[in-house]
Amino acid sequence: MSILAAVGMAFVLGLSSAHADDYILGPQDKLRIRVYEWRPMAGSAVEWQPLTGEFVISASGNLSLPIIGTVPAAGMTSEQVAESIGERLKTQVGMQKRPNASVEVAQYRPFFLTGLVAKPGRYDYSPGLTVIQALSMAGGTFGVTDPTLVGLQREAVVARGDLRSLDVERLSLLARQARLDAVIDNKPSISFPPELMQRADDPLIARMMDEEQDLFDTRQRSLRTETDALNQAKLLASNQIEALTSKAASLAKQIELATKDVGTVNKLISQGLTVSSRELNANQNLAQLESQNLDVALANLKARQDIAKADGDIADVSNRYRTQALTEAADVRDRLAANREKSATTQALLDNIQARAPAAAASLASEDPRRTLKTTIDRIVDGSLHSMAASDNDPVAPGDVIRVEDEKPQALTQTTDNGLGPALSP
Repeated sequence: MSILAAVGMAFVLGLSSAHADDYILGPQDKLRIRVYEWRPMAGSAVEWQPLTGEFVISASGNLSLPIIGTVPAAGMTSEQVAESIGERLKTQVGMQKRPNASVEVAQYRPFFLTGLVAKPGRYDYSPGLTVIQALSMAGGTFGVTDPTLVGLQREAVVARGDLRSLDVERLSLLARQARLDAVIDNKPSISFPPELMQRADDPLIARMMDEEQDLFDTRQRSLRTETDALNQAKLLASNQIEALTSKAASLAKQIELATKDVGTVNKLISQGLTVSSRELNANQNLAQLESQNLDVALANLKARQDIAKADGDIADVSNRYRTQALTEAADVRDRLAANREKSATTQALLDNIQARAPAAAASLASEDPRRTLKTTIDRIVDGSLHSMAASDNDPVAPGDVIRVEDEKPQALTQTTDNGLGPALSP
């Protein structure tokens, strides 16, 4: 027979012993002992008062009794302990006939319930107790009726809802951060993080990315529109400069001719060959041409100023969008940091509820049809601790620890993968 089979057989035998008539005593059992001696001369039974009463088997498995001292009890039946007490008293006192002793269990040692039960804790054992009866003593599985547990359950529901909202907010902030990074780095498109791209099929995440992409495209169109308008203004100014340059060249030639004409007229006047009125007309013509040339120069300068201003405005447009993105990015970083802090605090609250009241926390998922429970019994067999699966009708023995756990444990929240997962499901 294999070791595993032997352990299983021993465990089954241990379970069966709970129904046996000869109950095996153990530590923490409380025994009611009565010792009598029949005295023929008096024709009556005399009770040994010091040895009559209730005594508890110690952790070492012994009874500490007056007169006779320590008596082993663990691993024995009540009848065996009674015989041992009688024999020890006979030997200790030097009696000819062994006195009669009766031993019965006044209180069985307790068993324990833990895990996903309404009221985990220590419970009194009674002969013939089964697993289903033991669970009913603890209020059954998931049955949260205690006001304190109901309050904890309410806190857990609120905390789990907060975690869902925080997770949605975090993913939305990550999508926005990706858009702002593209604007700040002057990229032509958004590079969303892998965490979002891996869940692009999720409608909620897809909507987040679409909204940020639409904002980015709108910003790009606005930037192009303003830049195109300024470039068009630059082009018009450049064309104006070309026209003014040509006009200035033409005026320069006319001024040169007018200057020569003024010189010629002045020479003729000095020789008396022409009238002074012609000198006036020549000087007026030259002055008018020089005035026009000055106007052309001023117009040329203004056109060049317009080009410089357009260049500055183009840079300002780009810087304005980048500055807005930098400001918004700083806000997003602050909100992400606050989101992490809130998520950590809320998760700590859920962990605390799980530790304080597993039943209250577990009842949150009790409606999941995929959820199954397993019941195990931890029992000392031949001095060794063994754990075995148990069904509803299996007998319980004193000292047993009955555990109720998830067959496949499920976390209250799923945020470690930084994704939505079941946390987004309604």
